[in-house]
Amino acid sequence: MQIKNLFVSVLILSFPVFVNAQDKIVKHNGETIDAKIKSVGTKTVTYVRFDNQTGPEYTIVKKDIEKIKYQNGSEDNFVEEVPVRRHHGRIHSASMTNETADPKEKYGKNLICLAPLQFTDNGLGLSLSYQRVLDKSGIIAFYMPVISTFNFNSRYFDNATQTYKNGNQDMMIYFMPGVVLYPTGAFGHVRYGIGPSLVYATGEKSSYNTNYGGYTTINTESRTQLGIVLNNSLNINPTNHIYLGLEFGLGFTYMNRVNGINQNSTAIAQGGFKMGYRF
Repeated sequence: MQIKNLFVSVLILSFPVFVNAQDKIVKHNGETIDAKIKSVGTKTVTYVRFDNQTGPEYTIVKKDIEKIKYQNGSEDNFVEEVPVRRHHGRIHSASMTNETADPKEKYGKNLICLAPLQFTDNGLGLSLSYQRVLDKSGIIAFYMPVISTFNFNSRYFDNATQTYKNGNQDMMIYFMPGVVLYPTGAFGHVRYGIGPSLVYATGEKSSYNTNYGGYTTINTESRTQLGIVLNNSLNINPTNHIYLGLEFGLGFTYMNRVNGINQNSTAIAQGGFKMGYRF
């Protein structure tokens, strides 16, 4: 009887040791894996299942692991480090301010720009544009500028009065949907962009005729163009919201109509200085 009691006592005392003889992998999602750890690398942990220690080895990435509880009671914690910054003597972590350690994510994918100084082959004016980054790396973006320019060089010489007069300041409006490709990504302080845009332009075109009496008449006709341009841009982001840019595009028309009559193909040029807000 004493031997039986001794055996039971030893079994009871050894039970916790048997239970704790396994390693436990605790994942960030709350899952716990009973395991026997084989190795802990720089990025992965290799283990076998505790209930099948002669079975296959498994590998799990460390970023999925919160901690490992070893059979001897020690622990390894793999909680991701959070960037810390000081502000007015107080410590703020990225988790407290909803910020991220990846600087690329600080830049918004949307960009609205105004070009107070804009030119086209028609003349000078201004433009408003919208841009949207389409992928996580910021390589490709949809681009939609709307440009309005006026022909300020339409002065003509009136033989009747022997003076120069201002002609009609022909206005053209350009719609240029296209894409911008950023070889190094759109998110950063200084980036180069290149990409094609379709061009639809509508407006007016004036011509000047002088008759035998020396009088000049002005004929204003409608003008429509379809074409394509290749834009190049220098994009500067002093902050994650403020944007400054320089752009130049050159292309050609494959339809150039004046009063519905096809004309010869002509060059299309556009460019300007842009200021914008990224969000």
